[in-house]
Amino acid sequence: MNLDHADIVGIAFLVGMALLSGYFLLLRIKEFYTEKPDPKLTYATIAELEKLRGQLDQFQRDTKADLDALDQRRSRSVAGIHELIRKNAEHIAALIAQIEMAGQRLSELTTKTERLQEKIRS
Repeated sequence: MNLDHADIVGIAFLVGMALLSGYFLLLRIKEFYTEKPDPKLTYATIAELEKLRGQLDQFQRDTKADLDALDQRRSRSVAGIHELIRKNAEHIAALIAQIEMAGQRLSELTTKTERLQEKIRS
């Protein structure tokens, strides 16, 4: 072995080791700062976001339409209930008037019956 070039070989070996160590450290730093898991697997693409946004908008429109239809049905139901209450109140008022008239007629009939009984006894 030639010892004349041993210093140069040693220096070259040390420089090579330093360069490889530096490269290894750069790879470790890069690995440390890379996202885990892979962003391609975890993030949505713009097309996927647009598709999701479209689905959400459609869902929102459908929900609004359903709520509007439900509100219209509720309004019609409330109006129908008010109409039934009004008709029931009219019928109750008519029944009360008929009962009062029947009571008055019964009272008159009772009075006439008592007079007839008095005439029959006398």
